[in-house]
Amino acid sequence: MHPSFYMLEKELIEHKINTRLPLFAALCGLLLFVSLFFSGQAQLAFSSQIEVNGDMSDLHREFAQNLNSAIYFGTGLISLLLSMLYLSKTLRKERQEGSSMFWRSMPISNATTHGVKLGFGLVAIPAICALLVLFADCLLWLLNVSSEQVALMLEQPSLFYVLSNWIVFFGRMMVIALVLLPLATVTLAISQLVNSPLLVMFISSFAIKWLAIALFGFHGIKDFFYVITSLPMKVLTASNQFSALSEVSLLSLGIYALIGIGGYLLSLKLNRTDDVSLKTLFQ
Repeated sequence: MHPSFYMLEKELIEHKINTRLPLFAALCGLLLFVSLFFSGQAQLAFSSQIEVNGDMSDLHREFAQNLNSAIYFGTGLISLLLSMLYLSKTLRKERQEGSSMFWRSMPISNATTHGVKLGFGLVAIPAICALLVLFADCLLWLLNVSSEQVALMLEQPSLFYVLSNWIVFFGRMMVIALVLLPLATVTLAISQLVNSPLLVMFISSFAIKWLAIALFGFHGIKDFFYVITSLPMKVLTASNQFSALSEVSLLSLGIYALIGIGGYLLSLKLNRTDDVSLKTLFQ
């Protein structure tokens, strides 16, 4: 078996929050499901809403869309949070513990190490979080088939819908992973230089864009940062994830990609050295 599989297993063991937080969210969803399943008041409330509003189809459609959107948004937000927290500390953690020297002594290329880090942060973590959507849809499907009154308000009619909805969500998360890739490489590079890379990136971007406005009256950097930082959330919440990408200019995407390539090369260079600092960066 390829060494990358063992390295992915190591990341999963060492960063347990990536499984514990989704497990906690699933437990909360299970408790909510049990309360709805055994509560006659919930079924009565659904029926009362249908009788009062009159138009059952409109009410059904609105409630089902809002529920599915809440599941999508909550799961996607957890995935984004875990991915960025992981990428901001994984290489720093190995350097502080001294395990980075051990991995450099192994017959594993630096590019493979970065590939595993990026794969775990951008693919494995979303795959784990996507199980929350599958779990939530299975619970709603059980609630659907167990009560005719509640079934009128849900859009989980079959297991085929549950599986297809899970595949669609995971595909959306892979588009987000592609969008986050340049930012992820920059995060890996900066995390080897400072202890709080996310904070440094936030403050630096804020300072750069406002200095450009104050000194030169140039708003292009501000617009660029806004477009790039808001893109993952737009892909997550848009009805069509590719429509969010089409709204970004090719120039902005090209600059963003070049920044990502630069971050990747810088991270490779930093990871080859034992003593990393701003002073020795250009030596």
